[in-house]
Amino acid sequence: MLDTVISVRVAMSDAKIERKIAVIFATDVVGYSKHMEADENETIHSLRACEEILQKLFAKYDGRLFNTGGDSFLAEFSSAVSAVECAVEFQKAIQTRNSSGGTNTKLEFRIGINSGDVVKEKDNLLGDGVNIAARLEALAQTNGITVSKVIYDFVSGKTQFEFNDLGLQKIKKNEFHAFDLLLNSSQKRKVKKNIPNPKALAVGLVVLFIALSASLYFLGINNATIDQAVSTNSEGTPLSSSPVILVYPFKNLSASASGENLTTAITESMIASLSRYEGISVLSSSASSEAKSNDLSDTTIKDRYNAQFVVRGSIQTVSDKSRINLQLSDLALNKVVWTDKISFSADEIFEVQDKIGDDILTHLQITAVAGSEVKSWAAKYGNAERLTLHLNARKEWAKFSVEGYENHTAIVSQLEQEMGENSPSLYNIKGWNLFLKKAAGLSKNPEQDNAELIRLSDMDVKENNDVTAYVLKALVEFRVGSKDCELSKAYGQKAIDLGATVDTFVVNGTIWVECGDLAAGTKHFENALRLQPNDSDWFLTRRLVPMYYRQGSIEKIINLVEPNLNAIDLASELLVFYSFAKLEAGEVDQAKAYFEKAKSKGVTAKSLRNLLREDESTKEFIARLKPLGSLD
Repeated sequence: MLDTVISVRVAMSDAKIERKIAVIFATDVVGYSKHMEADENETIHSLRACEEILQKLFAKYDGRLFNTGGDSFLAEFSSAVSAVECAVEFQKAIQTRNSSGGTNTKLEFRIGINSGDVVKEKDNLLGDGVNIAARLEALAQTNGITVSKVIYDFVSGKTQFEFNDLGLQKIKKNEFHAFDLLLNSSQKRKVKKNIPNPKALAVGLVVLFIALSASLYFLGINNATIDQAVSTNSEGTPLSSSPVILVYPFKNLSASASGENLTTAITESMIASLSRYEGISVLSSSASSEAKSNDLSDTTIKDRYNAQFVVRGSIQTVSDKSRINLQLSDLALNKVVWTDKISFSADEIFEVQDKIGDDILTHLQITAVAGSEVKSWAAKYGNAERLTLHLNARKEWAKFSVEGYENHTAIVSQLEQEMGENSPSLYNIKGWNLFLKKAAGLSKNPEQDNAELIRLSDMDVKENNDVTAYVLKALVEFRVGSKDCELSKAYGQKAIDLGATVDTFVVNGTIWVECGDLAAGTKHFENALRLQPNDSDWFLTRRLVPMYYRQGSIEKIINLVEPNLNAIDLASELLVFYSFAKLEAGEVDQAKAYFEKAKSKGVTAKSLRNLLREDESTKEFIARLKPLGSLD
């Protein structure tokens, strides 16, 4: 669609060119060619049904379709608000249609909306206003809506929609400021920016700083970023289940004052780069500045911000040559765990920034988040960007929900596009994706999906023969294969023999618990938590606490939950178990206080059932909570 829109050339006559300002709505089908290859007739039928929905909405919101190219549609609106409301209603209508089960071909759309100068030629519209709308559509997520800043400024005070600032984008000759309209929280993302031409560095470091500041690789700070008013926070930054990292402002070792601009830009870029992985909480630039202005020691940084890691660096520039010295400190160990030196010339600055971010991010992922198994994943994926996609997919998988499956599937699709659908490196993640599909109740052909899951796990073992392959194989054997406890344990033990990773212990723990040995299963989960003390989203803690409850290990519940009581993201269910443990210990007042706190955070009988996994156990537990109050 883009090439069609942008490459159009019109031979103008001597007649006056008619120009106007218009709101342009651009949309097309995601993966249309693949749908056509799979089932041409059904795809065309579905497209016509979706087009009918779109045409009715155009009529409702006073839009005019002025161009179409098979699976793409361009429309003109006189009102930005109308165009946005039309886009929202269309995406919701398509999602409703896809979830209804009325069609096997579930088409998905991207939408871009812009307002700008256009040229009218008969009934068609041309020009930059149209081109940028097309670029915005290409930038949009599947089932998403992306708008220009002009549209955002028009509608932000006139609608209740939430937007995510993607910053300045430059694609070919078009430069625009883009915003995602968030239909749900899962659509919040960071988009890599297009960096200005490195030759601009020749005019000096001050210009470089301006370019860098306006063109960070990833925009803003993700949901995990902690932006606290640290100067007034005597208790420090709140704890979270993710490891907290502070990027200390880089030192300028150059003689010129302009070098300070470069170090500031590098620091900001580093914060943005590290924020791309959702399993890490990156302290904001205000915290970095606070740490520098007060010349805080590592011990003080650890205590004030609850940080586990500090990234430090220095930059020295002589003529057009520069050197960056890097170090990563583990504050719990009180030592430097990684160092690097990078030399570069002025025209290599952007590549160097990418390398710095990738190197540190990969190291953090290995040492702070997922343990040694990240090394094997890193080898499979080849670069930090794809490794990060994999780890973000794991977080989505752990949600164990329809939303998690959809987000996980989107990441798998992205990896397939980059690495090839038949890449042996993707057997493992595709197997986990299919497993989640079944768990989320989305499988329409369970027997077929079971067969494919078994095939993927067998191919993973055959082609990769590593710890991650045997972890998947053990669980697949247990859930959809023979379902034989001893055979499943054998595959699980093979995984442990190849490498004692978090996943090996989680899967083995699951198998042992469900095969009737609660004590042995609990031990496996405890081993997993020892390997991964930063328990992202409290995944391991959520599994262990109900196990301790079932074994009457009240003290273990207290010891596990109590150090994290002030964590900003502590699960409400864990607070309930803690209040129960305090009740059992005779500390009734504390028990009631934490029970009320859990209720204020939204705990329900259903969420407790998800942890205990049995209706009878849940009923018994709720009955034992009666002295503290009711969940109703």
